[in-house]
Amino acid sequence: MGHKLAAVFGHELPRMILTAGIINNNKIPFRPFLDREAANQIIPYHTTLFQWDRQQDIFYLQKMADLTFTPCSLIAEEFAIMNSTGYSYLLFVRLTPGDGFQQLCESVTAVTGRPLENYLRVTLSVSKEQKLIRNQYKALTKSVKLPITLPVHGLELFHIWEPVQRVRRITTAGNILIPD
Repeated sequence: MGHKLAAVFGHELPRMILTAGIINNNKIPFRPFLDREAANQIIPYHTTLFQWDRQQDIFYLQKMADLTFTPCSLIAEEFAIMNSTGYSYLLFVRLTPGDGFQQLCESVTAVTGRPLENYLRVTLSVSKEQKLIRNQYKALTKSVKLPITLPVHGLELFHIWEPVQRVRRITTAGNILIPD
């Protein structure tokens, strides 16, 4: 893995999860050589738009400086569970484009020259305990009524190997490189 460009959200998703009584969840999938706890503290709830391998860093990192952000939203449509890496289970919410999201995707594609991920979702929790994930799913479906509009607060670029780092934040205030 190299870097990940993600659309990030404000406090709506953490509030939704707390409303359902879910605490101590880790939203980072199991990966070899990845400190999930540290990554969970750095990477907020997000949907991945674009990612690339380390070999492509020079090419894509230069392009990231040209990105701009315009406000948009995504619609949280449905909670679901799927199998994940490392014999684990992933609880997520499926998303559909909301106001302005298609225009954001087109502007990112114009800068990168590559289409974005086409499966929109936000990982809410990952565990090797299937019962835990099923209980979290039941709590969410019982306490949170979907669909919900989720405003996208900006784009963030993450370096996703050890150590996990936030590299760049792109909001209506500008495109900011975050120092090491």
